[in-house]
Amino acid sequence: MSRRSERTISVLVPPDLGPIAPEDPQAIGPYVLVGRFGSGRTGTVYAAVNPAAGTDSLLAVKTLPPARVADRNARAELDRRLRALAGVDGRCYVAPVTFDSAGDPPWLAMPYASGIPLAQYARKRGPLTPGRLIALAAGLAEGLCSLHAHGLSHGDLTPSNILLSSTGPRILDCSLPGDPESLRRSAAWLGPERHHGAAPSPASDAFAWGAIISFAATGRLPFGMGEPAVLAARVESEAPDLEGVPSELRPLLESALAKDPAERPDGQELLRASIQLWEEGLGTVGTEAGPGTGVTRLLNREWQGIVEPALLPRVVHLNERGKGKTGKAAAKTSALRPAASTATASAAKAPRSRALLLTGSAVLGAVLLGGAAWAGVAAFGGGLGTAAPLPSPSPSPSSSPTPPPPLDSGTMMVRFDGPAENNLLAGPWPYTPVQEVDPDAGLPSSEEIVTPQEWSARWTPVEGAEEPLEALIAADAEVLCAHFCLAAGQVYTDEQNRGTYTVTGRDLVNYLSWGDVVIAEATFGEPDPETGTPSIIQVTEVYPPAP
Repeated sequence: MSRRSERTISVLVPPDLGPIAPEDPQAIGPYVLVGRFGSGRTGTVYAAVNPAAGTDSLLAVKTLPPARVADRNARAELDRRLRALAGVDGRCYVAPVTFDSAGDPPWLAMPYASGIPLAQYARKRGPLTPGRLIALAAGLAEGLCSLHAHGLSHGDLTPSNILLSSTGPRILDCSLPGDPESLRRSAAWLGPERHHGAAPSPASDAFAWGAIISFAATGRLPFGMGEPAVLAARVESEAPDLEGVPSELRPLLESALAKDPAERPDGQELLRASIQLWEEGLGTVGTEAGPGTGVTRLLNREWQGIVEPALLPRVVHLNERGKGKTGKAAAKTSALRPAASTATASAAKAPRSRALLLTGSAVLGAVLLGGAAWAGVAAFGGGLGTAAPLPSPSPSPSSSPTPPPPLDSGTMMVRFDGPAENNLLAGPWPYTPVQEVDPDAGLPSSEEIVTPQEWSARWTPVEGAEEPLEALIAADAEVLCAHFCLAAGQVYTDEQNRGTYTVTGRDLVNYLSWGDVVIAEATFGEPDPETGTPSIIQVTEVYPPAP
């Protein structure tokens, strides 16, 4: 952090960092807030700096919902966990540097960690190569060992709270045990005992480790996809699907995914076995590979090609007169353009802001807000059909015709067209309000699988929407997928061909970044307060009826 004046500092931030909302505090503890990563069930995460520290460090400050620690015992348990987490090896886990468990709300501050969540990486690039897979297995096992050595079990380990950085995998978000809703959404990663109400334990973390490594090896969930109750039944009674897992790794995963917690290996056994598998099958992590632990040498050899998103400079203008709800110092921020440019603009107020998206480099906030929704079903009212028709103007003898409602409010059928050319990761996302044409238009005559493009051809823009519009998609928007935003072969629809598989806005934008189209019913909320950009808060994908 370099000082430009007594009241101005410069800090590197993610390019898609959102602005502070009007209702947000301006400071928390000693930290001045410079942006907002997002908000979800597990709390709100802000980007922050400490003006008194004199370093160039960006931090992530997370406020926790007071309802999750509503009594004295819950506060005491939170304090115990945070004190223990502060001592966990920072190479394996993004540990808090300071916290206030008695605050209103309670909060913790962590170093900002750049990288890519495993869930996003695997979805974009597919299964990991054998060497990188073993390195992931060893790195996660080492992280679990560090947590368990401090008397902690993670309890809610999923691919979305595992960050792939350039130096290795890191585990995130262990400050609070999962609440019932969070655990429902994590059903695919919980051992049978957790589905019956057992507390988190090292054995349950071993089960999650096995499920995650299986996912990283195959790109599939070991117990498939489905509603939480269905997944819980499979976890309890069915063998995991390990087809495609390297043969030398399969026995270790089978033991980690054992139904009986007592039969699972502990973290040290997982760590030793992972390194042994690498030495026997792929090479050596002996001393000739360099100094450090076996995991360090393994990562040095195999953990190549993980590129962290770049950070951009931002000027922070301190304003001591401002007062937030939990702090006294306020900050205004602006982006630093290259030296050749004479213009300086507010990064938070740039046109087409990406404020509500938690993709690209703002991934720490994304994973700290909770994992991707791999399971769960919800439904909106209403049926399939065309977009809500735009009312025709009704001329009045004494007044001008009433204009049609805007195309960025209410609920309407839209086509998401993939990312704009200059926003390949974070949006805003082009969309076109559409209405259904001939039911047979654009669809194959046989029973072959319909492609997104063929389904899209069945819809035409509504009047006044000849050119695509743009909107933000809230990271915590509820998205009900039917088929195209799920894994290949998965179809989840109700009797009206509307999606029923719950994911989040963050998952949807990951899919849209591939460039495919999606036909869906979109509900707009309040526009972005800084830029006025429309924002979408609910999405229900629609799917072709069976032939």
